[in-house]
Amino acid sequence: MSNLLSALGDTAFVLHAEGQFASLELLEQSKTPEDAITRLSTRIAGLQGDAREEWNRCSERTLDIGIQAGNEPHQVRYRLPASVLALVANIGADVVLTVYGLSADQP
Repeated sequence: MSNLLSALGDTAFVLHAEGQFASLELLEQSKTPEDAITRLSTRIAGLQGDAREEWNRCSERTLDIGIQAGNEPHQVRYRLPASVLALVANIGADVVLTVYGLSADQP
């Protein structure tokens, strides 16, 4: 997995890595999920050699969009156009939406 992590080092940093598991986060936060997924999917699609082989050997490939919920605004919509979903499909990944609720100490 070291070749894959090294190849993505200019785009993402490792939050956690253990054995054959790694969790990464983009170095630069995006304003929209569409932008984040596009940037990471395009980068992964361009992997070559050992890094690409390691990506292909992953048993699970998940792009997880984390959203911190709050009291306001009442609703926010994020669109993932077909072209972005095609990029994700091209790299053999899934998209997961994780919504984080307010902590008990948050107003």
